[in-house]
Amino acid sequence: MLTHTFDPTQFRHVIGHFMSGVTVITTHEDGRDHGMTASAVSSLSLEPPMLTVCLHRKAPTQEAVLRATAFAVNILSEGQDWLATRFATPRPDKFAGVAVDHGRLGQPLLGGALATIECEVVESIVGGTHRVFLGAVRHAEVSDGAPLAYYRGRFGRLEIEADDEALARVRRAVLTRAIDLDERLDPERLGALLEVPPSSVEFALARLLSERLVTRGPDGYRQVPLDVRRSDEAFDTKLILDLGAARLAISRATDEQLEALVQLARDSAPRAIGVDSDTVEAMVAANEAFHETAIGLADNQALLESYRELRLPTILSQVLWRDPAQAAALTGEHVLIAESLRARDLARSQQLITRHQAHGRSAHRQAIQAAGGRI
Repeated sequence: MLTHTFDPTQFRHVIGHFMSGVTVITTHEDGRDHGMTASAVSSLSLEPPMLTVCLHRKAPTQEAVLRATAFAVNILSEGQDWLATRFATPRPDKFAGVAVDHGRLGQPLLGGALATIECEVVESIVGGTHRVFLGAVRHAEVSDGAPLAYYRGRFGRLEIEADDEALARVRRAVLTRAIDLDERLDPERLGALLEVPPSSVEFALARLLSERLVTRGPDGYRQVPLDVRRSDEAFDTKLILDLGAARLAISRATDEQLEALVQLARDSAPRAIGVDSDTVEAMVAANEAFHETAIGLADNQALLESYRELRLPTILSQVLWRDPAQAAALTGEHVLIAESLRARDLARSQQLITRHQAHGRSAHRQAIQAAGGRI
């Protein structure tokens, strides 16, 4: 039998010095969404993927999770402290005015969250005032941004500039194949090569895994090769998405939005052609910004999510690092496409988009073949 050997008030003060991320645990039970703020969330296992969540036994959400046998972990982004406060306060309308989607398990997923994880409960254990749920991860997604941090009773921003810099350097190293394609991506070696901490390299590789630039196997991370077939399939898919988005954008986008797209295309068109990494980095970013903005003008969230899920910009930007002149020509075609959309000329825009995709497809084929069949 356990006996109290330490003052709970002092323990609260001490444990408050442990900085943690902030999550909202949600579940859907008996036709109703439930949620509560929680910081006692931890990864338990990678094989299989599992995590633990600790909820107070008197909390209605804890009871709902126990009955539903499923829950979602919503990892909050910086600036979402109002959500943390709302879901930490007992009230009947926690979800009022909150953007919510329901995931693959039917669990509530909060809009704007940095990451969401859907789990099935495989076991629960009572510990003191709390119940510990062991959840088997069934689906997880991550978005860009920074996490909301909690420290000594206050919400704030976790400074992660080092991780951001490491991500940029590791992504560039992968896109330029600074490491041999068949070589394992060792965090220690990459950290020494790129002059960033190995822990930040681990963070970067996990992000690139979600971007499908690397894969993870029993021996660690490896780069995902790009061959002609994969490139052609990417361009086929991109053409379908771009043509459909153009049709919708012409009928749905405002004049101001179409004018902004033209300006974006003009601003991102290369003024000069060079081979230095900063110039190519700018073209990669411009390419991504233009295509995502053009897709977004369709005002169709499902279409935009499909485009993002394919991770086409990062796949297709491979050639930009190998042939800046070809890349500059492709980027310059964005202006003509944007101007045709502004004129609401569907036939012209589809003609230009089709030609642009053909040029891109050919450029990538040439780059891949010149590299021996895969890059």
